[in-house]
Amino acid sequence: MLIKLFRARFRLWPVLLIIVLVVAGTGAAFASGALNARVLSSMFTSSSHERDSQVVQSVTRLQEVALLSLHMEGISRHESNGEIFGVAIPASEKTTLIQYQFDAKLGIDGAQVTIEPTGPKSYRLTIPQFIGIGFDKPTFEDPLESNNALGWLATPAVETRMVNNILSDENKQKYISQNEAALKEQAKVFYSGLIASVDPGITVDFAFAG
Repeated sequence: MLIKLFRARFRLWPVLLIIVLVVAGTGAAFASGALNARVLSSMFTSSSHERDSQVVQSVTRLQEVALLSLHMEGISRHESNGEIFGVAIPASEKTTLIQYQFDAKLGIDGAQVTIEPTGPKSYRLTIPQFIGIGFDKPTFEDPLESNNALGWLATPAVETRMVNNILSDENKQKYISQNEAALKEQAKVFYSGLIASVDPGITVDFAFAG
């Protein structure tokens, strides 16, 4: 029995020796300042959480009426040259192309439509100026560049600027001017249908602002 107990105690000595050495080494590290923040961080773990808080500042009621949707496809082109003292350097041309497509929505602000009686069962409807409501499903391909031998001297195109030019207010106005007749006709069809659903006997005249 004593022999078995002695053997069991003898087997515990290596374990006890390792524990003593670890405790002594850790204490010495604390005393000498060798246990730095990196060692501490490996001994302790932490967790973090991110949260995005949003607050609605205002709510605006819109009564925009879309009358036309134009599907547009095209290629935007940007050209630049390297220059020295304002003089173009030969063979320094750089050309950037972006292929795009989107649906341009044109219409009116329905809140600005006015109606006034002109007789017992006749009215005049005044339609405000047409507006560009927005762009649906815009898609832009990756830009393509072509350079001449010294094209690296030219200023590179800014992709975001090219996209903003494609979707600019100036282009919205151009689409309105090109489709003004169709917009007027669609406005008549839309509001005539609304009024006829209330009273088919009402006569409506249309006037257009601007």
